[in-house]
Amino acid sequence: MSPKKILVVEDDRVSALALAHKLKGSGYAVVSAPDGTEAVALVRSENPDLIILDLGLPAKDPFSGPRWDGFSVMDWLNRSRPTEPIPIIVLTAWDPLQAKKRALDAGAVAYFQKPAPYDDLLAAIRNALGETASKVQGQT
Repeated sequence: MSPKKILVVEDDRVSALALAHKLKGSGYAVVSAPDGTEAVALVRSENPDLIILDLGLPAKDPFSGPRWDGFSVMDWLNRSRPTEPIPIIVLTAWDPLQAKKRALDAGAVAYFQKPAPYDDLLAAIRNALGETASKVQGQT
């Protein structure tokens, strides 16, 4: 059985690489996008099993049209894939007082403030994917 694929949408390159490294070490396949525009393209081409999404994403080109922040990506996913929802875990530095309820109402299955403890994030990933500790034994 092939590993579950996780799309990490994070504009900070160091954070994205560190998270991808940890996820790969936990047995997941990882693809990454530095902005919302690339995230949408990768959802279409890679069909990830789960998305870890930052809310504060830069516009790829500020003059090329609408800004694809994390909420825009979630709105697009809700409109374009209503019968095949992809679990979304928000991992962001945004103020949780302003963003958490909105993210969960938009369909996120979990919300984490950066920096999040990896064990807690991994537990949320496993829960969202319907995995148990025995299914991923030895991959923590």
